[in-house]
Amino acid sequence: MTGRAVKLGPAFPGTVTGRMHVEAVMGTAVTIDIRDSRITKSVLDRALCAAVRVLYEADRTFSTYDPGSCVSLLRRGEVTAEQCPEVVSRVLDLCATAWKHSDGWFDPWAMPGGLDPTGLVKGWAGHRALRTLVDHGVRHAVVNAGGDLVVTGNASGRVDGSGWRIGVIDPQNPGRVLETISATDVGVATSGAYERGPLGFDPHAQRPAQRLASATVIALDLALADAYATAAVAQGPAALGWLAPLPGVRAVLVTHDGTVFRTRPVEGQSGRPGPPLRVSPAVVRSR
Repeated sequence: MTGRAVKLGPAFPGTVTGRMHVEAVMGTAVTIDIRDSRITKSVLDRALCAAVRVLYEADRTFSTYDPGSCVSLLRRGEVTAEQCPEVVSRVLDLCATAWKHSDGWFDPWAMPGGLDPTGLVKGWAGHRALRTLVDHGVRHAVVNAGGDLVVTGNASGRVDGSGWRIGVIDPQNPGRVLETISATDVGVATSGAYERGPLGFDPHAQRPAQRLASATVIALDLALADAYATAAVAQGPAALGWLAPLPGVRAVLVTHDGTVFRTRPVEGQSGRPGPPLRVSPAVVRSR
């Protein structure tokens, strides 16, 4: 980071040793919640600083609002991808994968103004920040990038825990959890028009589209979960056609009238028919 110090929050309350930190970056709030009963404070501090640095590096590289970012230069045709840092080519490769798997409904090359991979970058940066924590020895943590989150280890901070319980909340009643996912080492992304208006864009019709109230996607890679959720909310329920066959991917799609479509029962659910659900950005509920 340049020109900005990392502010470390208070120790996590209770018996778990850890640190919770919120950073305003990439146009959103990113929460890093570290829970680990064995790492020292110095290691924890280094891990957190390194993870935050990753977020700022992603912002400097991929921001479409910064005229000097690599993506802005690419949009204006002033550089090629090969002239940018290697991570740009990696992200564009992920974009190509998401484009292929989504039948073209995720298409950062078809966005107004030119190349815009931000529908994937937030998830990519969040997952990269978590991997940085793991590389520094953290075993139990969650990174929540504006409602798109990735988890590892256990919420208890112990190796004998049972993962994390991730609640999908009702956008009309934020205090109500509608669906719970019990998992670890996964990313969960939700796209919808809850805070900043419609986020979907139909690359085929070249216009904004919000054919779902929300789309929540669970995948091993938060970057792809982010892209798939973005694509699904623009396409609508028909997105199940390409979501369902994807290995390791689960999705919950909610229409504007409250109808719910699932690729398969979400972990922690019985799979029995229930009342219509409305899904909004996921939040982590501690066990």
